[in-house]
Amino acid sequence: MIKEILNTDEINYSSNLNGDNLRQKIADIFEQSNLSFVGKFTSQNEFSAYDKWTYITWYVPNFKRKTAYLTGKIIESGKGTLLNLNIKPNPVISIFPILTILIGTIFTIVANSNNGNLTFGLILIAVGILFYLLGMFLNNRLRKNFKKYLDLQKVK
Repeated sequence: MIKEILNTDEINYSSNLNGDNLRQKIADIFEQSNLSFVGKFTSQNEFSAYDKWTYITWYVPNFKRKTAYLTGKIIESGKGTLLNLNIKPNPVISIFPILTILIGTIFTIVANSNNGNLTFGLILIAVGILFYLLGMFLNNRLRKNFKKYLDLQKVK
């Protein structure tokens, strides 16, 4: 349930390629500069990628600025090669909707009990929902762009 709230996805894909060929294909994709994402291998069978879109344009030390992040692991098994992907949006895009919906709900409850104006609380709730949908869009954008270049089949 926490993964759904924070918009994180963990997906397994199968590939017709063996581990070395899949690793080489992923490395070749990461070397292309005309794609909408950038990536690199962090170890022999693990890699990370991120979307080229930035959420925060100014430089803040130790702060993630890209819109979505993907980490992957190549797993060789007897049935073939599996690719385990973990995709998550920027932490701000994950946490901001929760906070705004929570604060908007509190404002709405307080305004309702005091016969006040509900508009501000409802606007905060709407902004939170829009940011949640934005996080879903950014996750799907990175996943689909990555999957498009690798010819992968989702494991059920």
